[in-house]
Amino acid sequence: MGFFDLFSKNKDSVAEEKEIQSANTNFNKQILDTFFCETQANIAFKNYAIQICINKIANAITRCEFETLEKGKYVEKDNWYLLNIEPNKNQNSGKFWNKVIEQMVNNPDGALVIQSDSGEFLIADSYSVQKYAIYENIYSNVSVEGYIFRKTFTESDVFNFKLNNSKVRKFINGIYSDYGKLIGGAIKNYNRSNALKFIAELDTTTEQWKSEEVTDEDGNPTGETKFDNVMDDLFDNRFATFLSDRDAIMPLELGIKLNDMNSGGSKSSGSAANRTTRDIAAIFDDVLNLCADAFNIPRGLLKGDVADVEKMTDNFLAFCINPLTEEIEDEINRKWYGKENVLQRTKLKVRTDRIKNYDISKLATPAELMSRIGVYSVNNILRLLGEEPIQEAWADMHVISKNYELMEENLEGGDIDEKVKD
Repeated sequence: MGFFDLFSKNKDSVAEEKEIQSANTNFNKQILDTFFCETQANIAFKNYAIQICINKIANAITRCEFETLEKGKYVEKDNWYLLNIEPNKNQNSGKFWNKVIEQMVNNPDGALVIQSDSGEFLIADSYSVQKYAIYENIYSNVSVEGYIFRKTFTESDVFNFKLNNSKVRKFINGIYSDYGKLIGGAIKNYNRSNALKFIAELDTTTEQWKSEEVTDEDGNPTGETKFDNVMDDLFDNRFATFLSDRDAIMPLELGIKLNDMNSGGSKSSGSAANRTTRDIAAIFDDVLNLCADAFNIPRGLLKGDVADVEKMTDNFLAFCINPLTEEIEDEINRKWYGKENVLQRTKLKVRTDRIKNYDISKLATPAELMSRIGVYSVNNILRLLGEEPIQEAWADMHVISKNYELMEENLEGGDIDEKVKD
């Protein structure tokens, strides 16, 4: 072996090492792609479950009416229009409150709502907060739809809506870390059991190919055999086309036979045989139940069950919606109206009774009872039914039946004993 042959061998070794490195890189890339695809799929299930809860809560909030009162009297002015119709030029009230609820769930610091110079309400997509024990909190780097406000906001300048348990998302993430693995395993089992599987039988004819060397155009041996070329072409090219979702015909050399393992009616011969998507759905159902419990939403109501829907709705309002609307109501009243106005009954009141649909035939008797004892006026009942109020003074008056009298009137002219004697 000459001196130059040594360099030639080194070049071949370098080429071989590069080929090995390339193969390893491709293998690692496949592993990473598979890992990220599985991770994204697992996260998608969790986000879907949380989004179902968010939509259920947000849809209920948009059904509420944000009543504005002036000294105890219901009025519809600028404040009412901002909260119920158009908080800003780019959002109606439904989209606005939907985004508020989404931010309250996703952001541990809560949803931040600022008021622009024109008086519109804007929801911050992101912000930084500096919290203090005695002084007001400071909000900076407030971003709304890509626009970052240069000014800073104090606590009294903003609405900061937070869930009663602001760490609910963190708890769900912790619990889901185990359930995500279960869902990933169920998906793998489903794919494995429902994949097409074939056995390639090679008879003695193919053994002859191993001794047939392949040559290049110049007639020089390439170091490969006919067996190598046929197997590479079969597995790399022809099988890929044959196992695709399109109709395909594949030629086979004499001596090669394909046996379909699925022809016996079983998708797999292993423990994952005959798996269906019901296994995945069952695990996801557990995740959905966990999210429902975390947000105090009845499980049946979240899934659309119609059995006992009225009782589940009452439970939903009592333990999920009412605490949430009280948080919104208190935050707006203390910062927008202030102590003096609230004490004079000039304030905001969130009516959650608008969430339920009322059957007029079922409401007739209770409405008549509430009217004759002076609790509801005619317009109160009309608003409860979603109808337009009557623009007459008498429609806002509270009446009482003559069957009911004040105790003082019964006692006029003598004490109780004298009344009994008469």
